[in-house]
Amino acid sequence: MPSFTLFKPTSQQGALYGAGIAGVALLVAIIMLYKGLNTEPSLSQALPLIGAFLLGGLAAIYGYWTWSCSSLAYVVDRNALTIRWGGLRQIIPLENIERLIPAGGGAAPRIEGVSWPGHHVGRAEVQELGDVLFYTTHRTMDEVLYVETLAQVYAISVPDQVFFAQTVQSNQGRGSLFEQTQTVRRWGIAAQTFWSDQNALILAGVLVLAFFTVLVYVLQGYPDLAQNVPLRFPALGGIVRVSDRSALLDIPRTAAGFMVTNLLLAVVLHSWERMVGYVLLLAGISIQVVLLVAAAVAVA
Repeated sequence: MPSFTLFKPTSQQGALYGAGIAGVALLVAIIMLYKGLNTEPSLSQALPLIGAFLLGGLAAIYGYWTWSCSSLAYVVDRNALTIRWGGLRQIIPLENIERLIPAGGGAAPRIEGVSWPGHHVGRAEVQELGDVLFYTTHRTMDEVLYVETLAQVYAISVPDQVFFAQTVQSNQGRGSLFEQTQTVRRWGIAAQTFWSDQNALILAGVLVLAFFTVLVYVLQGYPDLAQNVPLRFPALGGIVRVSDRSALLDIPRTAAGFMVTNLLLAVVLHSWERMVGYVLLLAGISIQVVLLVAAAVAVA
């Protein structure tokens, strides 16, 4: 008997759907970015730039979910059933599995999480089973198989439910080689604790909003400025510099650079020390405030 058996669900529909959304969002983001970079500095330039940023983020999220959909697999060995989805692994010891229950027909439950045609990952309330964690690519409920344990019920969509049940039973009969714990493991970007920290996410949102404020403030006042303007910031021994108004555009450029740098460092270092992530985000927000003040003082 092989050391493990891999069950790969049909994921073409879900992957194509997700790739379509990610592709359209990325394409529109590129078009908006091109439009924004080729528009004269004004408030009308801010809108496509902000839209490009938001749609680029949406494309990245759907790109990750689409890759996770195509990577979905169920692995059975003597020790456990492992559900693979992107950078996440659900480890279910075989000795903890009490029942395998075909879902049969009927209406699909409402799944809270990632859920679109051919791709369903999240929680749902199922009658008689309670809270169920879905990792499926099902199109109808006939394709769903429930894996019941004392701690949690899982929903999967294996191509051959009978063969899957036989594989689980035969491996249970062989006995485990070592003790496993029913748990979830993460690697790569999914292992970053940043995503599960609500306070960090709020601070990240404030940082992005602060950058948008700097960008909008500079661009909305830019068309009304004279070609040459006195710049009072930074203060150089009381000297007021006269410069071309295009020098003011360095402020939102600098703000964008600090925002991206602080966000990336906060995400990476949060797993090492949560407070370091908070400090980086707060520092980023403070820099945005300073740059906003700089823009106001420079053209006061």
